[in-house]
Amino acid sequence: MRVFAGLAGLWLCWGTSLPAMRVLAGTVPVLLGMGAVFSTAALVLLAARPGALRGIGARALGRCAVTGLLLLGAQGAVAVAEQEVPASSAALLVAAIPLWVAVFGLLRGHRTGRAGLARLLLGFAGVGVVLYTSQGTGSGVSAWTLLVLAAAVAWAGGTVLAASTSVGPLAATVLQLLTGGIALLVLGCVCGEPAALPGVGAGDLLAPLYLVLVDSLAGFALYNRLLRTAPVSLVSTYAYVVPLVGYAAGVLVLGEPFHPLVLAGAALVLGCVAGEVRAGALR
Repeated sequence: MRVFAGLAGLWLCWGTSLPAMRVLAGTVPVLLGMGAVFSTAALVLLAARPGALRGIGARALGRCAVTGLLLLGAQGAVAVAEQEVPASSAALLVAAIPLWVAVFGLLRGHRTGRAGLARLLLGFAGVGVVLYTSQGTGSGVSAWTLLVLAAAVAWAGGTVLAASTSVGPLAATVLQLLTGGIALLVLGCVCGEPAALPGVGAGDLLAPLYLVLVDSLAGFALYNRLLRTAPVSLVSTYAYVVPLVGYAAGVLVLGEPFHPLVLAGAALVLGCVAGEVRAGALR
């Protein structure tokens, strides 16, 4: 029962993060906001465990830094895109991350059978449906939806890289949050976002605070606890439950439009992701 309660908590923490990112994108400078979220979460974790980074070599440090740039750069890109793309649609496009992980596995020489290839083809067909209809029926593919898709590819690459690191989960998370957060802060400054800071009020900080507490800190704690108390295959189900939670939150909480064709494409993607999890391709 505790495991399933933990899973439900993880689904809610990470599933509601995409709608929260859309709210952030509409209230504060998006790159500075996301950079501040990640950097703050890293500093909180580091304050709680000051020795987390002790004894880490330069090679491991560099690998974690690159991973952080890929993972959190992807989240920053999604937040930027959500200025134009509904959070519900972004959630469904992000659902394809496990399929991209499987593609990277093929490129690295991992073998798969006909069933695995069929899952990938069907899954990406579903991605195409979501891409074409995510801005509204008949509106076609926009640069913003392609940015979300590119972010999913970057996240998948970061996931593959993170899986091969020898650094412990806490140290890796702190380093990834720091490097990704600092990179987004620098990019935000380069893009001139500090000029918009005087217009940010106290009420506008609720979404960033939510992302720090719920997405970064609570989600991280639940995820790592589950990895120690439940089978990896069970924990991996977040890959196809979280997008559904994000879609529902976008429609029900933010009042975003509901498009049956988008959901049909997502069902195809999520069914194929579920098959990948059952086949052990994501372990």
